[in-house]
Amino acid sequence: MVRVTGNFTSESPLHPAAKEALLAAFDQGWADPKKISQSAARAAILRNQSLENIGNRLGLRPDAIEIIGEPGLGHFLAIAGLLSPTKNFAYATIDKGKIRAIARAHSGPVQELEVDNEGQILKTTTLADDTVISLQLANGETGTIQNFRPHHKSQISVDATASGPRLPLPESWSTALFDAQSWNGPSGLGVLAINDSSYIYPLPRIAPIKSPGTYSLPLLIAAAIALENFSPEDPLIRSYLIDSLSEIEGVNIVAANSKALAHKISLSVEGLAGEQLVRALAKNGIDADSGSACSAADLQPSHVLAAMGYPTNGHLRLTLHSGTTRDDIDSLKRAISQAIS
Repeated sequence: MVRVTGNFTSESPLHPAAKEALLAAFDQGWADPKKISQSAARAAILRNQSLENIGNRLGLRPDAIEIIGEPGLGHFLAIAGLLSPTKNFAYATIDKGKIRAIARAHSGPVQELEVDNEGQILKTTTLADDTVISLQLANGETGTIQNFRPHHKSQISVDATASGPRLPLPESWSTALFDAQSWNGPSGLGVLAINDSSYIYPLPRIAPIKSPGTYSLPLLIAAAIALENFSPEDPLIRSYLIDSLSEIEGVNIVAANSKALAHKISLSVEGLAGEQLVRALAKNGIDADSGSACSAADLQPSHVLAAMGYPTNGHLRLTLHSGTTRDDIDSLKRAISQAIS
C-alpha cells in the first residue's frame, strides 16, 4: 500500500471537534426525543440546540428545518413537494443525475436549461409562469457559482449540497437542500429547509408531516458541531492550484476564470483516460476523483463537462480541503506531469 500524502477527493475526515463529540452524542442522544422520559427530555434538548445552531450558521429559521437521514432522497422531497402534474419543471443541463431523473418522471411540462462554457444558464433563458426550478448554487464538479436568478413567479428549489454554508440562499427560495458532508460533517445526514406554505410531503402519509423524520440524533449533533467549527477554504490555494497545473502541457482547466467555490476544480488531461490518471496518481500517494460527480463508482463521461462544451476524456476532479498546502499541490503537479510523460 502506498501512503496517501495528498487527499484531493471529495471526501474528507470528520471534523475533529465533531469526531470528539460523537461518542458522547451516542451516549446521550440514544433516546427518542418525542417520547416522555428523562432520557427523551435530554435528547430533545440536544436536538433543539443542534437545530438552532444549524439554523444560525445556514441562515435558516429552526422551524423551517427538516432533518433527513438520506440526503439523496432530499432532492426528490425538495422538488416533488412543490410540483404538481400541471406545473412546469425546469432544470439545468449540468444538474445532478437525481434531478434529471425527477425531470424524466414528471408528467407535466419540462424545460431543460442550456449553459455556456462557464456553466452559467444562458441569459436569454425565459421561464413560463408557475414554474418550479431546480437551482444549483454551485456545481459539485467545477465549483462554478451560478449567477442565474429566476423571476419572482417561479418556485425555487435550491441545491446547496456542494456549496453548504459558503454561499447564501437566493431571495424568494421555496426549498433548499444541504448535505452535512459539505462542511466536514458526517455522511448520511441532510438538511431540508422549507420556506413555502404550499409545500406538500410527496410520499404517502397519514399525519401532516414534511419529512420522514427518521435520522440519527448523534449524527445531527455531530453535524451541528462540525458546522459550528467550519472554516471556508482559502481561495488563494485554488488560484495557486490553477496557476500550477496550467503550466503543464496538455492540461485544460474547466472554466478557470469563472467565479467558483474555493475548494472545487475540474480539469481534463489530453491523451489519458480519467481512470488511468487516477491510478497513476494513486501510485504516488495522491488520491483524486475521476468520472462523473454523480457517483464515485460510475466512471462514465461527465455530463457536466459535455454540457459546457469541454472534452470528457482524461477528466479529473479535485477538491481542496482546509489542510491542503502548496506543497501538496506541488506534489500533485509533479505526479500529473509524470503520468503524462
